[in-house]
Amino acid sequence: MGRMLLILIIGGGMLFSVANLNINQSNIAMLSNSVQEYQARQAKNYAKSGVEFAIRYLSDDTTWTGTTKQLEGGKVVITADTTSSKFYKGPSMNLTGARLITSTGVVGNDSVTIRTVVQLPSSNTNNTPGFMNYALASGEGIDLDGNVKITDDNNNQWNANVHSNGDFEMEGNSSIDGFVTYVSEAEGNLSKIKPNQNPNNLPSYSKVSPITIPTFDPDQYKSKATQIYLEDKSFSGNISLGTKENPQIIYVGGDLTLNGNISGYGVFIVKGDIKINGNVNIDAQDPNGSNLGLYTAKDLKVSGNINVKAQIFTGGKAELKGNSKIYGSLTAKKEIDLEGNANIYYRPATSALTTPFWQGGSNGSTATRPAIVSYFE
Repeated sequence: MGRMLLILIIGGGMLFSVANLNINQSNIAMLSNSVQEYQARQAKNYAKSGVEFAIRYLSDDTTWTGTTKQLEGGKVVITADTTSSKFYKGPSMNLTGARLITSTGVVGNDSVTIRTVVQLPSSNTNNTPGFMNYALASGEGIDLDGNVKITDDNNNQWNANVHSNGDFEMEGNSSIDGFVTYVSEAEGNLSKIKPNQNPNNLPSYSKVSPITIPTFDPDQYKSKATQIYLEDKSFSGNISLGTKENPQIIYVGGDLTLNGNISGYGVFIVKGDIKINGNVNIDAQDPNGSNLGLYTAKDLKVSGNINVKAQIFTGGKAELKGNSKIYGSLTAKKEIDLEGNANIYYRPATSALTTPFWQGGSNGSTATRPAIVSYFE
């Protein structure tokens, strides 16, 4: 009887010990999970704080490149790198004044990284609208046929990027020294799409969402014009325009025909078509951009031996034929058709020639601090 009681007491004690051990292990596991969850959340909070810190610091110093800050129980590592893309590891969009912020919060063995692309305030950038940051941009489709060459204008730091809100087709011996983005389909000799700058080895062409290309109404800006012509107008000979600080704005109520040489800064806003043909040399060159803006509500028609140094916007379609050369950029709300030996030598658009009509940025307002373009957790 005594031996049986002793066995029961010992057995009961062992069962209690096992149960107590299981409870302790369960409590330890729960505590460990709670600690890990806490650390993960805290690391994420540190990473978010790092992004805010970077934006605040870049507001004061656009040359800032990053820091490491020690925090209670952990740290945050922040870097700010210059980028020309709207997205992390995305294709170049020729952004200027943009920074890729990488913020990594670390607590214990947990780390969380957040990346965001921000655009610095317009006072620190060439504040041109996004749809003009391409060598070619079309609201419908793009067709390159012949010996069409789209490249940089003697600066291989520039990618001569092309975007189509519809189809993209490239035939013949055409080539592009930039990225191609399109919304519908791409076909043709796509192997000749080779960006000048591609540090992340991204695809040279890709399907993306459409961009917004606005409707242009010259009458809306008629009051800004320094010269007004109510009907068709032809310019020839030597034409002198304004300065970068005070560019001339010339309103044409009908078709515009251009011949001769143009110097100085200015913009033609046209209700009808813009026609450039024959043996024409429009020489308006800024070492960092364009001096001349050609903006029309209708079509652009270029043919012959043409050298045009301008940033161009057309509310209709654009047709380039013959040995035409554009040094600048071309945006069309409708389709773009390049044939023969038509070439585009990309130069960035100049904000002095776009600000009276379109503001840079997504909402047209002037930024007071770096604006977030994209955000990745």
